[in-house]
Amino acid sequence: MRQNLVLIHGWGFNGSVWNSLLPQLEQTFEVTVVDLAGYRERPLLESMTLSAMVEDVAAQVPQRAIWLGWSLGGQVALQAAQEMPERISKLILVGATPRFVQGGGWRSAIKQKVLGDFAAALIRSRETTIGRFLTLQMLGVQGAKALLKELKHSLAEAPQAGTLEAGLEILQQSDFRPQLQQIQQPTRWIMGARDQLVPVEAGEAAATAMPHAAAVVIEGAGHAPFLSHPARFIEEVTRFAR
Repeated sequence: MRQNLVLIHGWGFNGSVWNSLLPQLEQTFEVTVVDLAGYRERPLLESMTLSAMVEDVAAQVPQRAIWLGWSLGGQVALQAAQEMPERISKLILVGATPRFVQGGGWRSAIKQKVLGDFAAALIRSRETTIGRFLTLQMLGVQGAKALLKELKHSLAEAPQAGTLEAGLEILQQSDFRPQLQQIQQPTRWIMGARDQLVPVEAGEAAATAMPHAAAVVIEGAGHAPFLSHPARFIEEVTRFAR
């Protein structure tokens, strides 16, 4: 029987960001692609908190599964591991971190202003900013031009008003450092060595703080290693799942 794998996208994107990986992943897993509230056809929640998002995602996915979250999706997966651990067999956290911004003695993060500037650009001109972001992720990647065209087409639909702002508040405010030791699920942090938004050290420090976790660094990858290095990424996911 194949394991269930839940894919949770990052901030500003939607579930179609996984499209290029689905043919390979579906050879091994029963895959459920989630759209977070406010993206594509999904309405905003009455309260756009992490807890509310977790409840919303849980209603869309199998009862027990591996939850794979990228960036903001990693925050959702971490919250779910605390609130409903029985639903999650394993965690895979990609370009994720227990805390996105510096502060409270946490240096393995970007400055608040850097995140704020990126957020402002994304909210002001989503298409241009995501285009630049994706181009940076794909520098030097074979076949990048065709994949970029596919991604830009699939991500053309903008989130509903208020979605990006709600997600930004979560990125700025959430801090999972105090809870990491309590998360018992086997966990893999997959980090890009060239990630400019989440330093490698964040995933490595988080893995060290957890009882059943390890970090993997993909050399040459940025914040979206599943796009720039899909073969290596899928290899890591399937190896960990087994």
